[in-house]
Amino acid sequence: MKAVIFDLDGVITDTAEYHFLAWKRIAEQLHIPFDRSFNESLKGIGRQQSLDNILTRGGAASTFTTAEKQALMRQKNQYYQKLIENLAPGDLLPGIGKLLSELKDEHIQIALASSSRNAPAILKRLGISGDFQAVVDPETIEKGKPAPDIFLTAAALLGVSPAECAAIEDAEAGIAAIKSAGMFAVGVGDERSMHAADLIVSRTSQLSFHLLYSGWKRCRERQQTERS
Repeated sequence: MKAVIFDLDGVITDTAEYHFLAWKRIAEQLHIPFDRSFNESLKGIGRQQSLDNILTRGGAASTFTTAEKQALMRQKNQYYQKLIENLAPGDLLPGIGKLLSELKDEHIQIALASSSRNAPAILKRLGISGDFQAVVDPETIEKGKPAPDIFLTAAALLGVSPAECAAIEDAEAGIAAIKSAGMFAVGVGDERSMHAADLIVSRTSQLSFHLLYSGWKRCRERQQTERS
């Protein structure tokens, strides 16, 4: 294992509430019902797809022009950016600071594969920008999660093969993307939603270099046995 690739929301910090509040405000402006249950379906997907899903829910999928959709997405992002202004190093999820330190000590490369365009600013507010050797720009990715593109790009930026990577996600779409990329998939959350992951933890505080490496190694050994 030469690299660990992180998702952002729900793995490094929890900005899901801010996304919920920002999208809810947009939906209310459009008189479209929006609750926490529906918000869960937006986890792990990009801004464009999220807006399309909201408009479809409101029966307004074909009502807005491309320019109007762009304006709505900019407005959502403005709401979101205002909400995250108070993020600080103390908002790292439990165990993540320790994990990043362990990975650096073991000379494991670290990358971020998030669909959030605000990821660099969030890493800076959390005080961990210098821990990442690569941060994928979602604007350069043709297909978002569950397609593997963003994780394959992260591996390419680090100069490692997908088989040498472990990747951590908290959304089903993200786990599907990791598996499609041929990487060792680590899911954070309940077993039902993370069932496709190779390794599941219920919370980030359970993550450690030893857990990731031992899980990755067992997975690779099993795959080699199946091929032989």
